[in-house]
Amino acid sequence: MDLLDIISQLQGFYDQLSVVLESWGYIGLFLATFLAATIVPFPSEIIFIFCISTNGLNPLLCIIIATTGNTLGALTLYWMGTLGKLRWLCTYGRIPPHKLRRFVKKAQKWGPPLGLLSFLPAFGQLIVISLGLLHCDLKKTTIFIMLGKGGRYIVIALIRLGVISLLA
Repeated sequence: MDLLDIISQLQGFYDQLSVVLESWGYIGLFLATFLAATIVPFPSEIIFIFCISTNGLNPLLCIIIATTGNTLGALTLYWMGTLGKLRWLCTYGRIPPHKLRRFVKKAQKWGPPLGLLSFLPAFGQLIVISLGLLHCDLKKTTIFIMLGKGGRYIVIALIRLGVISLLA
């Protein structure tokens, strides 16, 4: 089995999972956004866009649910970071140790406000794990994570619904 076969199988899995989650409405949106915030690489934005545009769901409620699911998923990573098992995180989370060390240094410098950037693909997970490793204040960290993740969904919704035009 070569790399293209593996990629094809993964794409098929994601396509099937997306169809299932989309058909579940709000529950599927919550699950997709929760999974996307953990170590499972899942594009929750696609499900979110589908839910606010073609599934007849309330966009404001979708923003709230997506933000909640994504924040709770991130807090799962925060909790994993608090366990402090660096070897486990690097092995099973497939996180290169040098990248984790670099993000821990940034988290030491910036603290909970760094959680605003937790929405960034790949780097967001490292940020949240680093904040957990440092045992940053949970309330402050949660607020900043929620603001970052919620802000992303608000912007996506505004663009998709035509309130903001990128071509203006």
